[in-house]
Amino acid sequence: DAQKPFLLAPCGGDLSLIDATRGVRARTLRTGCATSHPSSSLYDESAMADDDDDGALDRDALTAYALAPNDTDLIVCSRDTILRQYDLSGSSSSYGGELGEGPAKVRRTIGRSGHDLPVTNIEFHCSGIFFATGSVDGSVKVWDLRGGYATHSFRPRAGGRGGASAVSRLAWQPDATHLMLAIGREDGSICLHDLRSEMADVPVVTLTDHVSAVTCMVWAGKDRGLFITSGRDAIVNTWSVEEEIVDRGTVIGGRKKKKRRKDEEGGRRSVQGEVAPTTKAVYRRICTLPVYEQIEGMVVLPHYYHYHPNLTGTDIVIATAGSKGVVRVWRASQIDAKQGYDDSPSSSASVADFECVAEQDAHSAFGEKRGGYMGLLRTSHRNRLRVSASSHCPEELIAIDAEHNMTFLNLEGGMSKGDDVMVDGMAALQMDRTIVGHNDEILDLRVIPCIPLSDESGSDVARTEMIAVATNSAQVRIFELGTWSCNVLDGHTETVLSIDVSPCGRYLASCGKDKTMRLWHIESGKCVATATGHTEAIGACALSRKLGRYDVGGKAAQNGGGAFALTASKDRTLKRWALPGSSELNARASSSDEDEFSLRVLNSVRAHEKDINIVSVAPNDSLVATGSQDKMVKLWNSSDLSLRGTLKGHKRGVWDCQFSPYDRVVATCSGDRTVKLWSLSDLSCVRTFQGHAASTLRVRFLSGGLQLMSSGADGLVKLWTIRTNECEATMDGHNDKVWALDLHQDGSTFVTGGADSRILVWNDTTKEVEDAKREEAERNILMEQRLSNHLRFKEYEKALEIALELDKPRQALKVLSAIIEGDVQKGESSMSTLRSHVKSWPVSRTAQVLRYCRDWNTRARNSHVAMLTVKAIVSSIPAQQLATADGVPELMAGILPYAERHFQRLDKLYTSSYLIDYTLLSMGNLDDNVAEDYSAWEANSKLVLPPSQVEGKTQVGGSVLVGKPKAVNNNKDDEEREDTDEVITVGESESSSSESDSGDE
Repeated sequence: DAQKPFLLAPCGGDLSLIDATRGVRARTLRTGCATSHPSSSLYDESAMADDDDDGALDRDALTAYALAPNDTDLIVCSRDTILRQYDLSGSSSSYGGELGEGPAKVRRTIGRSGHDLPVTNIEFHCSGIFFATGSVDGSVKVWDLRGGYATHSFRPRAGGRGGASAVSRLAWQPDATHLMLAIGREDGSICLHDLRSEMADVPVVTLTDHVSAVTCMVWAGKDRGLFITSGRDAIVNTWSVEEEIVDRGTVIGGRKKKKRRKDEEGGRRSVQGEVAPTTKAVYRRICTLPVYEQIEGMVVLPHYYHYHPNLTGTDIVIATAGSKGVVRVWRASQIDAKQGYDDSPSSSASVADFECVAEQDAHSAFGEKRGGYMGLLRTSHRNRLRVSASSHCPEELIAIDAEHNMTFLNLEGGMSKGDDVMVDGMAALQMDRTIVGHNDEILDLRVIPCIPLSDESGSDVARTEMIAVATNSAQVRIFELGTWSCNVLDGHTETVLSIDVSPCGRYLASCGKDKTMRLWHIESGKCVATATGHTEAIGACALSRKLGRYDVGGKAAQNGGGAFALTASKDRTLKRWALPGSSELNARASSSDEDEFSLRVLNSVRAHEKDINIVSVAPNDSLVATGSQDKMVKLWNSSDLSLRGTLKGHKRGVWDCQFSPYDRVVATCSGDRTVKLWSLSDLSCVRTFQGHAASTLRVRFLSGGLQLMSSGADGLVKLWTIRTNECEATMDGHNDKVWALDLHQDGSTFVTGGADSRILVWNDTTKEVEDAKREEAERNILMEQRLSNHLRFKEYEKALEIALELDKPRQALKVLSAIIEGDVQKGESSMSTLRSHVKSWPVSRTAQVLRYCRDWNTRARNSHVAMLTVKAIVSSIPAQQLATADGVPELMAGILPYAERHFQRLDKLYTSSYLIDYTLLSMGNLDDNVAEDYSAWEANSKLVLPPSQVEGKTQVGGSVLVGKPKAVNNNKDDEEREDTDEVITVGESESSSSESDSGDE
């Protein structure tokens, strides 16, 4: 949808278009809309290339891209330095596929860029007409988008710092009346070229104050009088842009003018040595700001003074992001300009030192340990990148971190709500949402229950639906369903292996390889309690399921009367921990104290002889079930962890076990590819479900305990009905093991996550599908009745449209035959009615009819109608339109072989019909009494060619008859006629002429 805002992000050599409002990838440039199996993409160059040929694998991978200011023209450059232009307007010519779900169509291939090494930077001018490309080889080219040709080419200056002349940044002066291009390089140098100058190849000025790669260059201030640069040398330089008079006749670009030129004003000629006054831009460094971090992104905030009470419209405001992982906003006040040089037409600009006026809060900051930020963008007022009920949508900053996440920071923040957010004159940048770029392998997930909370007035406040995900990292991610905004819970030091959520939806337990379990307050994102005591990695954890136990606090909770947590470790032990009451946990979450509760263990027992994979708590908190690699499931009393019973029957390790929410049964799944249902009364197996092709990893109850949902290492999710012991549905959405599965509390939605790093949300569409089937059946009955009525009253044109709409080839064949026969009886062309229908058909209907014709053409009796229909189509629709339609060339290729066979058959019949013509001709000459009848028949007959005499031989229908027949005399007897008649053959004869003489005609 062209009306929805989108973000462009590189991914695996392709370009992803991300829906900015929902936070999901909508499509890619080369594969189109996301499919269930990205591996089966339409563009899979690596599948055809040799694995050993690394150049062939990535020669078409995108290395740089830029979007024009109109948000439709996209320029990309691949590793083979070929420039291509795409149209992202969303029109019919933008994307392939019948419904526009295919890959983006190349609007124009500009050609090779002319760079010797890959292009890494592309930047558009604000006019959208020119764009510049920068390469690793240090060269820069300027292109005209309208004509697709290069207008300028710049090479790095000789003798750079260590030869590091690769282009690191390109920037245009944001003024449509100027064509000033700034080129930043890895060696810290900055060259500015004025493309309107006659000596554009010579830099206007070269700045060498940076000692490391230049990452950002922007113009700011009134009339763009300030030029601000930053780099990886941890400083921000500010330059004043001034104009001074130079002697054009003697010095231009640092060298003397030796040839005559016309004077621009009066047209007079000035010889060498005469003065032709002109002005040139001069850049003087006026301020250096040490930021003590490598700057990777910097933007100017011209409207930030609307949100900050201490700023004015004349202040210079910039935002920076870098290796420390914190976004900061800096302000510098402009100082009254001092009088410049006497020969300067304008005054020089100056600013005070920069000071930090806003900073990202510590909770949402990415931090230096995780890699810091890699880029910073600013949204505009017209791009609404977040869902909001109000029409007011302030500007936002988008910070891209080292883990490919995009964090949206609200520039307005909370400053309009009061002065309590201002600390020492510094505002806090509030995080609005985060779009996760990569999840890694999904190990576990939980749907957070949405229990309404009461506000101060006592009314219920609906909560956002969220899920907690444990990826192959030390962080736990909280996603909002719908927008997929993400919050990160960072506290573990090693990979998190398992998580669980309390039934109230306020707390989350996580455990991992760091041998600890942490209890989180979900709303605040703060760790409120920690459990330590295991000697190996903790592979499973669970929280008590009774909602009322979380309100028990004080000594009762410490003695085990309140909520509890369970952990199962690789050390083969099962531990039960006492949790504080909700009032204590909420108070710790709201306090500024960073200390955490240290949980006390109530019970500990050696549970299994091998690694424990899962621990589960019954809905009434009375039983605990554990599954292990020792092929057994053990039941424990939750009060003291005493053994209640053992379930034996699986042939391999048990991966999951879950209690039924309604019945006294428990479901288990194992590496033996089965799901088993056990009775808690006698500990016997009552059902076994088989169907997975690999290990079954997760199982859940749904539909009030009447059905089971299981996921396996084969990437499939299966739905089982317990009563019939049958698989009702199989869902294929993952390409690898499905490690995580959880149900929503309403039972109509479930979420899966797997080793393919994908999180899929499935909705129960049973009712919708049944309603659709019922409506379709009713519609078919009505349409079939209308079809019968049209056929009865010989309304074939209407009947044809209904037959095609109902997808009934047999009825369509009857209708087409009747239409053709009716046209012939009327004396019209057999295709007159067909052509009128074909012209009104869309491409999909044309492809449908051609598919019918391909099937009809396989039988001789239907070939006539099929070929007439094909002829009507190809004679009514342009060949170019048919050739570009999806599937039509393949259908025509299937029709052609049978058409050739039918034409050969008809040709043989047509040739054989000449013998009938000659026989009838000869029969007419036998008796004069029938001559009149023969003449009448001959007049009404339509012979292909009349008999003729050619060189003394009779020719009928184009075939020469052997011999010359003599005149027949009816008065002679039969014996004389036998002597005079000669045998006449048509075509080739299998017998000799002597044998033919012995026969009697």
